[in-house]
Amino acid sequence: MTRVRTLAGLLTIAAALATSFAHTAVAGSYDTISDVRIAMPDGVLLDSDEYVPTTGCPCPTILVQTPYRKSGAGVAEGNTIFPSNGYAMIVVDVRGTGSSEGSWDSFGPREQQDGVTLVQWAASRPFSNGVVGLAGVSYSAINQLLTVEQPGTSAVKAIFPIVPLSDAYRDVTWAGGNTDAGFIPLWLGLVNGLAMVPAQDAQSEPAIALNAESQHAMDIAAFGGPAVLDVTFGGYEMMLPSALVTFPEQAYDGPFYQERSTIRHIAQVRVPTFIVGGTYDIFQRGEPILFNALKLARKKKLLIGPWYHTTAGEGLTADDGSTPVYDTVGNLIPSLNNLQLAWFDRWLKGIDNGIERFPTVETYYLGADKWAPDKKYPAARTKYGSWYLSAAPGGGASLYSGSLAPAVDAGETTVTVPWIPLNGTCSRSTSQWTAGLVSGSSCENDARPTEALAATFTTPPFTAPYALSGPIDATIWISSTAADTQIIATLSDVDPSGASSQITAGTLVASLRSLNPAPCRSAVADCSVYARRRVTEPWHPYTHASQIALTPNVPTQLDIEIFPTSAVIQPGHSLRLTIATGDFPHETLTLSTLVNSAGGIDTLYLGPSHPSAIYVGAVSPSPAN
Repeated sequence: MTRVRTLAGLLTIAAALATSFAHTAVAGSYDTISDVRIAMPDGVLLDSDEYVPTTGCPCPTILVQTPYRKSGAGVAEGNTIFPSNGYAMIVVDVRGTGSSEGSWDSFGPREQQDGVTLVQWAASRPFSNGVVGLAGVSYSAINQLLTVEQPGTSAVKAIFPIVPLSDAYRDVTWAGGNTDAGFIPLWLGLVNGLAMVPAQDAQSEPAIALNAESQHAMDIAAFGGPAVLDVTFGGYEMMLPSALVTFPEQAYDGPFYQERSTIRHIAQVRVPTFIVGGTYDIFQRGEPILFNALKLARKKKLLIGPWYHTTAGEGLTADDGSTPVYDTVGNLIPSLNNLQLAWFDRWLKGIDNGIERFPTVETYYLGADKWAPDKKYPAARTKYGSWYLSAAPGGGASLYSGSLAPAVDAGETTVTVPWIPLNGTCSRSTSQWTAGLVSGSSCENDARPTEALAATFTTPPFTAPYALSGPIDATIWISSTAADTQIIATLSDVDPSGASSQITAGTLVASLRSLNPAPCRSAVADCSVYARRRVTEPWHPYTHASQIALTPNVPTQLDIEIFPTSAVIQPGHSLRLTIATGDFPHETLTLSTLVNSAGGIDTLYLGPSHPSAIYVGAVSPSPAN
């Protein structure tokens, strides 16, 4: 196993400062103690595995909380890079999952309090020196933030969340007011399926294991099943018998999602935090939001790569330092293992290794295929401007091919778009929202099958690199013959051959268009983000009370939140906006949305009275060229 013990410092490379990591082979051995049961205050026993270095302890302890089984079947998140390099590690099955007792309710209040107990347990173990770090990917990343947001976790000195979410409703569970059917069913099936695998200590502790398995089986009927049922009915949930409405208003944002959203209490995170995100991650929206909301000065970092949820870290420098990857000014981008070790060495062991001098933000720019360092996100030198949907002819074989122009058309134009809710299957969206599990198809890099059933608006080919950074607002004027509709706005990079590669997208159910105009100060919650007094990240309440049906055939403004990105449109390439009415299987309509939008014909409006446009942050000069 190889690791980073120190940063060698700052070296001069072509008159630029570059960070260099020293790699030292370590033959660290450790002992594994399986199935250590930890009692929670309510008597529920959580199962854990402990990994303890054979020398050097008491030592800092890394805590990982997972629903995917601590060992054996499933993900098995115990990363032995830690015990191999001087850290004890405890991996715990969260309540109601794996081999642990209790009922799972996905980041619920009880699980969050379990995190406090687990931190205190980790700090008090005989092999621990009382200093704790939190690590893990996805669910375990989210739990890191939810745990340190609780009082009683002062033993935690640093965290390293890899692909975490900020907002449980907006980031992933719902897509502009529609069910995220691409990921959520897969995820619920994974967690519940793994929970039904017999406990690891079933033979040695049959009574405890049987109790845990019985609780897991009952939990499917108490949590997962009712939640999905209530979601499916949407605004028609009241049609269900009252006995079946376990989670009222489950299709709308409210207390259930808010108490599971890390952004709601992000001000309580006061420990050094290194966030890893992905341009095509299912939490693409939330990772920059979390970074910007952290008030940690030089004790926070953001690394965003060209990754799906299941591919985070691919393509970086290898653990042993081979196949090095550098950014545009010569900074080495180490493996995630080495970055984690450097981060924890600094903040848990007090080693002055220079990790603070690693760029505050490292972002991979699509199109340029380069990493670029920065001090903030969106990138420095980002200026927002509008591209207006224009009736001037544009490229592409679609139902309507218009253009994107820097000025609004002089005259009014309307564009008809039919209701096609099953559009979008052959697109990068399908790969992204199944967490990258179906990546690799030709659809992934060419959106033309989706565009054929939509309206497209394309810029002329650029003559110089055009770099995008940050969130994007699409202001789209529409009407419908129905009381509701859904609009999907997708940005793509069109190469000279005509192939259209999706960069990012956003969506909105028209009846949920209500906007909270209050400007955000730090955390993006109950407020909208602005640049030059125009919205860049609109906040829709997504509540039943805020839902307003369309008046048929009356033009209505929608502000669609297109998720943040970093990309360069190269010379000879064009930027394309696609307006569609379906993004399946990413989105599935609730019953109420289906009934109110079925068969509708949508009309887009362009021109001075209805200036449909996208508001985009462009970086000049391009940081990745």
